[in-house]
Amino acid sequence: MGLDVIEEKNLNDVMVYSLDYPNVVLNEAKLFAPEITTLDDFAYGLYLGYISGVFFDGFLARNKRYLDSEELSDFHLILVKRSSEIRLKIKTHLHLK
Repeated sequence: MGLDVIEEKNLNDVMVYSLDYPNVVLNEAKLFAPEITTLDDFAYGLYLGYISGVFFDGFLARNKRYLDSEELSDFHLILVKRSSEIRLKIKTHLHLK
């Protein structure tokens, strides 16, 4: 069945909030990225992890179950569709070109 409209809105809210208030993720990225990879790639990975964790935790609390395969597929599709937006906002917050 996939994600319903309410869960899609919840995912969108998590993504918008995390990109509007980036300090939590970017402070961590700035500490570890120079040792591992480029700052924007590392921050992108942290953002995806943060968004996933917050959404999955909320989904479990609301529905008392984990996402099924169709819901998980919808979740990944939404992230893929918005990946360029996420990367652009990260670069904007980091003042990268």
